[in-house]
Amino acid sequence: MTDSSSTPPRQILSAYCATPAETISRLGEGNINDTYLVRSRNHSFVLQRINGDVFPDPDILIENLRLLSAHLQSRRADSREQWEELRLLPTLHGTFAQRDKRGALWRAISYIENSCTLSCIETARQAEQVGEALGYFHKRVADLDSEKMQIPLPGFHQTRIYLQQYDQLGDVPLKSSAATSFCRESIARERAGMTILEDALDRNSIRQRVVHGDPKVGNILFDKTGKESIAIIDLDTIGPGLLQHDIGDCLRSVCNLKNRENTPEKSVFDLELCKNVLRGYFQEAGNGLALSERNFIFEGLTTITFELGLRFFTDFLQGGIYFKNLNVEEILSRAVAQFVLLQSIFKQEQSIRRLIRG
Repeated sequence: MTDSSSTPPRQILSAYCATPAETISRLGEGNINDTYLVRSRNHSFVLQRINGDVFPDPDILIENLRLLSAHLQSRRADSREQWEELRLLPTLHGTFAQRDKRGALWRAISYIENSCTLSCIETARQAEQVGEALGYFHKRVADLDSEKMQIPLPGFHQTRIYLQQYDQLGDVPLKSSAATSFCRESIARERAGMTILEDALDRNSIRQRVVHGDPKVGNILFDKTGKESIAIIDLDTIGPGLLQHDIGDCLRSVCNLKNRENTPEKSVFDLELCKNVLRGYFQEAGNGLALSERNFIFEGLTTITFELGLRFFTDFLQGGIYFKNLNVEEILSRAVAQFVLLQSIFKQEQSIRRLIRG
């Protein structure tokens, strides 16, 4: 029945399946939620246990996804050919989530057949397709009121808070190395310019909209050929945010050449991939960003890259309490990779800004 010794509780399965599930298998490589593909006689769906240690109020995720699903269903007529929307599925009793006997919250999401994810981008066409997927998503939610949605992760993408958490650690006693020194020096050198988006938001120079929150390569579904993007997945971080962060994070993920996050010295920002992501994005998104807001995309790229390096390094100093799927040396390596990537981005600032202006 299953390829894992750990399966969803029978109570949860019976809430979604009128007949016994035929197969249950672990799905994906997510680091946070427990995710299963459930196949029954009548349909297949994704079943997830929301990690309450990461998300302090899991009900927020359910309500955000319910609002998103309803909004996208109302716009079904303008959907792209081959595009699939993830849908929050109700239980047999009509609720959109179910708690198990331990109090954990479970939800079911539609499963998209004949699809795949890519670990890294290899071609200009794939890069453009990633940009198109994010641009199309932003266009589809442009008229969804962000004030109706709640922030699922308090402090998410708020560099000031991440810097406070880092500063509160002080001088953690550890064996000094070239890697730790490089991270500390990078943080000290760049931190002053890394709250620019938050400052712009405070001045009302930019505004919040509904964003994905984590539009990395692995969260874009492709068809089985790996040529056409067909969906955007992992919607836990949907909520109010900045489009500049979303676009910047997408660029960071795609354009980190070959996605070599475990080989820090090879982290290079690829301009050609950047050009193709932006082309695809603006072809689909249109004029959703005013020129004054579009000019902040470069800052979205730099702040999100700095933020991830800072988060990795802070977690390393804490012994790996957040990125639990990695050992502490891997966490440090990824921190270094982000700060090396940031240097590559700054070295190419003028070229990147030209691509953003179009």
